[in-house]
Amino acid sequence: MNNQLESRVAKLEKSLRFWQIAFSFSFLLVCFIVVTSFKEDKPAQVPDKLTAKAFEVVDNNGKVLVSLASYNGNGAVTTFNTQGKYLVDIVSNNTGFGNINVYDGNGRATVQIYNVKGGGGAVSVKNAFGQDAVKLALMTSGSGHIGVNNSSGNPLLWLGETTERNADLKLYNSGGKQIARLASTNMSDGSLELYNNYGSRMVYVTTDVDGKGSVVAYDASGNRIGRLPQ
Repeated sequence: MNNQLESRVAKLEKSLRFWQIAFSFSFLLVCFIVVTSFKEDKPAQVPDKLTAKAFEVVDNNGKVLVSLASYNGNGAVTTFNTQGKYLVDIVSNNTGFGNINVYDGNGRATVQIYNVKGGGGAVSVKNAFGQDAVKLALMTSGSGHIGVNNSSGNPLLWLGETTERNADLKLYNSGGKQIARLASTNMSDGSLELYNNYGSRMVYVTTDVDGKGSVVAYDASGNRIGRLPQ
């Protein structure tokens, strides 16, 4: 009987020591957590580079607002409004040149910045109908030119250079017919040409071979009818 009692007391003491150790360990762990929680927060580690095939920024409703992906095998950045319509698009064309397109929020491009064939940049400003209203681009010679069109897309003004690389200004009526031209001759002298509304030249003002002023008049068919001086 005494042996059984002593055995039970020994087991009880052993169990009590286990729980004392467990409680002491738990107490120390809680103290450690409390102490370390009051230490100054360290800045979050920011990765040096993120790699993925595409990234998207969405709003609270899951609508995509910004997309970073690929287009024509090259990188592309596109922004959208909350209706999913294009706002700005930075992509490449089929030849691999960079393009920037600005939209009106309804899917229509209003400004385009792009590269032309042979190298060089161009800017196109479009009207509400999608027609080029103003265009700044390059001629095949590499010189710049400016084109202004009406709401129907017909030319109103063209400014560039002649084949001799002198200034060349052309004016058009609403139907796209040339009505005036201010340019130079192949001798680099100044010249003025006036046309009727059918596009036929009526008056030609320039200089003669002696460098003197010259005026030539034409009929509706383009035949010369007079010249000063004779």
